[in-house]
Amino acid sequence: MSEITELTKIDFTYVFIAVFAILFGIKVFVSLFEWFIDKLGLETKWMRKNREEHELIIQTSQNLADLKKQHNHDVEESNIHDSNIKEELSAFMSEIKSSVSETQSEIKQFAENRLSDRQQSLEIQKELTDSIKSIIEYNSSKDKQIDNLMAAQREILADKINEKYKYYISIKGIPEDEVDEFTNLHTAYKGVGGNHSGDVKYEYCMNHLKVIPVATKLLMDADK
Repeated sequence: MSEITELTKIDFTYVFIAVFAILFGIKVFVSLFEWFIDKLGLETKWMRKNREEHELIIQTSQNLADLKKQHNHDVEESNIHDSNIKEELSAFMSEIKSSVSETQSEIKQFAENRLSDRQQSLEIQKELTDSIKSIIEYNSSKDKQIDNLMAAQREILADKINEKYKYYISIKGIPEDEVDEFTNLHTAYKGVGGNHSGDVKYEYCMNHLKVIPVATKLLMDADK
């Protein structure tokens, strides 16, 4: 109890002032000591450690500042790059839209042209078909006319061959100056499609009747 009583008698204000004065004195002493050492160019281990820590803090601060500066620069470049990409993408999309629009217009125009060309083609085909039909009809009409003319000519030539045949049989020969004429008559008859009847009469006369010289008196005249 006596110790506690003694403690209650202590003036703590004085104690605090004394402690503060001692710490202040130590601080002043250390500062004077550092100043003295600094003037002499000396460096204690503790001072070197403080200096290194201070330099490390400064270097770290500088590195952080540089890192922040680099980060800001990278962010700025990234923003610029993103902006360029957006612009290029926007231009690319605009180009695609324009190309698609042009392609659609070309397809539409092509379809319209195809429809117009098809209509023109149908009209041309119709005109060509009508022309061909007219030509065929005209040719058919001409062919019929030619056939009719050839049939008429064939009948005329057949009649002449028949007359010559009967005449040559009656005189039992072919006059010398009519041999070529009779041959040409038969050739013309064959050219217009003459039938086998005319061939038989011609071949009989040429193969079985003699050629009568023109200077020889015909049998008919002798009978007179």
